[in-house]
Amino acid sequence: MTPIMPQIKHVVHLMLENRSLDNVLGWLYADTNNRPPVNLIDVQNPPVYNGLETTFYNLDAENNQHFVGTTPAGNTTIPPLDPQEIFQHVHTQCYTPLQGGPPAASPEMGGFYLDYANSFAGPVGSADDIMMAYPPESLPVLNGLARNYAVCDKWFASVPSQTFCNRAFAATGNSIGTNWLTKESQAWVNNSLFMDFTSPTHWNVLSENNCDTPDHWMIYYSELWFLSTKFCFTRDLFTSLQDSSFDQHFAGIESFYAQAANGTLPAYSFLEPDWGLKFWKLGINGNDYHPPCNVSSGEAFVQQVYNAISQGPGWNETLLIITFDEHGGTYDHYPINTNATPPWGQSTPPVCECDFGFDTFGVRVPAVFISPWIQQGVVFRQPEGSIPFDHTSIIATVLNWMQVDPDKWNLGERVANAPTFEGILNLTTPRTDLSDIQIKANPSNDATQTMPVSDLQMLITARAWRHAADLNKHL
Repeated sequence: MTPIMPQIKHVVHLMLENRSLDNVLGWLYADTNNRPPVNLIDVQNPPVYNGLETTFYNLDAENNQHFVGTTPAGNTTIPPLDPQEIFQHVHTQCYTPLQGGPPAASPEMGGFYLDYANSFAGPVGSADDIMMAYPPESLPVLNGLARNYAVCDKWFASVPSQTFCNRAFAATGNSIGTNWLTKESQAWVNNSLFMDFTSPTHWNVLSENNCDTPDHWMIYYSELWFLSTKFCFTRDLFTSLQDSSFDQHFAGIESFYAQAANGTLPAYSFLEPDWGLKFWKLGINGNDYHPPCNVSSGEAFVQQVYNAISQGPGWNETLLIITFDEHGGTYDHYPINTNATPPWGQSTPPVCECDFGFDTFGVRVPAVFISPWIQQGVVFRQPEGSIPFDHTSIIATVLNWMQVDPDKWNLGERVANAPTFEGILNLTTPRTDLSDIQIKANPSNDATQTMPVSDLQMLITARAWRHAADLNKHL
């Protein structure tokens, strides 16, 4: 195999939670009329960034227009409630016609306001909160990294639904799982409380193809499930990682910071945020950006990860990737892409929840790529009509980069057909302007802030108690 990204020895992937591209990066280039400095795809001059415009809106039940807006200065807790994110609600959000909508916006994507208003009778704040998006000055770290390096403006969640099934696609290329209570296997599109994803992950593929030491890959967690000494989020979801032989591939986030500082990061690192949930601090703010939360804590976490890498000796050989698993019900104007390849290709599909064919992607999510080999101000996407980037693109790129024969992947047709992104490394020599880049989070008092509990936190709590019950059976 011809090596790709030969200048890169360390890939670090941080997956955060539940924000659409518009919600946190929609105003990224608003000051330049959505014209970024560089675009790797468009031949237009100047290039185009598919961000927000003030003419975009949704309609309420009386057909009143509710335009997109900018979150008020200093308010970093919008939306104040956890928007709906299961398949049926996403269908409402994305396929409600926007009659008479502005030409630059999708004629679909018109149901975000209605879905939020109908879901929360007398909500905290206003239903207009769902149409609000953060300006760069409110999220200076995420926006600063996107402007100083590269952002993809057509990166889609893999499934038009929730966290578990999208993280399953990011790990396995599908969301085929087994219900813990009934042992029924099926393709999941919604979060079932007790399901285990039984498909092998790309980490299993690495280990089966001579990439089986901690120098090859590691998963770093910010917290273990409470009442558990073994399970972090990723290991809890994927049964193929729960054998004791994989213990060496899991470590706390402090180990990541230490290894970044001394130049001993593995080839491939996957990072988990802090979900903001332990049994003694139910509902305390996490740093995963998952609403409802104060997003400043997520900003501080991203800054810490970036600083650890960029100030370490391996900076010139590292690619940091920041993605979000799904949009979490927050507004995005760009239509869902419909040319997704089902993981099973032309073979007989498993029983599919909600009769979903897994032939569309989810809503756009942020994808920011950071490396000294990337030109400042890059916006990239797949050409019009091509299969777009989704979470499986990371699987395909990493396996190619680590020179695993595609014939040995066996992760399904979505991964086999996923586009790779090595082209973003568009410089012939690494940049030396790091000292000129100022990335600093806004001050926050998140450490003591209590927020309403999110759906994800409730699911985590239930699954943690499940492990506690399993443990008690053996005592």
